[in-house]
Amino acid sequence: MSIQWPLVFFTLFVGLGCGTFVGAVVLTEWCGKARQIRTISSILAIVALGIGGMSSTLHLGHPERMFGALGHPTSGIFMESTMIFLVGLTIFIYLLALRRNAAAVTCKIIATVGAVLAVVLAFVNGDAYVMASIPAWNTWILPVFYVASAAVMGCFCTGVLLARTEDVDTTALAMIKQAALIAIAIQTVLLIAYLGHIAAAPYPDVTRSVARVLAGNLASLFWGGLVLIGLLVPAVLMTKFYTKNTASISPLTSVKLGLLSVLAAGVAFRVMMFLLGSSIKQFF
Repeated sequence: MSIQWPLVFFTLFVGLGCGTFVGAVVLTEWCGKARQIRTISSILAIVALGIGGMSSTLHLGHPERMFGALGHPTSGIFMESTMIFLVGLTIFIYLLALRRNAAAVTCKIIATVGAVLAVVLAFVNGDAYVMASIPAWNTWILPVFYVASAAVMGCFCTGVLLARTEDVDTTALAMIKQAALIAIAIQTVLLIAYLGHIAAAPYPDVTRSVARVLAGNLASLFWGGLVLIGLLVPAVLMTKFYTKNTASISPLTSVKLGLLSVLAAGVAFRVMMFLLGSSIKQFF
């Protein structure tokens, strides 16, 4: 299958928005840290969701016909559009609550609802690709990986917002560091599991083989884009910052470089996924 760039950036930015909002909610509302980033993180999440939503329409030959698809509740477009609307609406209500200085418990409840919806949206994004006709995609590992990808991007984006504030909360930074390392570890396990699925998938074909990923024409994308840039570099950056060693990388520089790395790796995984997306029968 050819690379569907609008869908690559659709899922990337939606994942970024979901991960950023969930990360900020966990840090600010559940842990009570760095509450000054609540507004900016929510605005950034809405912007990312908006960019992702607009990117998805570019995939359609006739974007105006999308409204016809919205009349079918079981379609992927309907589920994704509905979830984006619900997440965006909840974040907007949360921003209004913050603006009006609503009670802390009210803000926490609204934010929690939005965070749950954001996790569901990240899962739905990956679930839309699960189909029996494409063996490399026919696994529940894929939507779970999309959730993990959103979590990694959210950790780094929240870390950037936190590191840019005055009087940075070092405890909150340490929490972001730990969460990012855990998310990267989970993503590593899921990536290995996904390779295992490809190896064991029915209807084997060279176009969607593990050999193509590890040693074929996708090897540079896998080892360079996913393993090196997506896993090793972010892990090293998060390990190096905020130590007693004065020569270590500053937190802001570390999370900025880490965010760029995981965004690039997010693109690399989605590109690889499309290149592995050959059907059981090639009709065209």
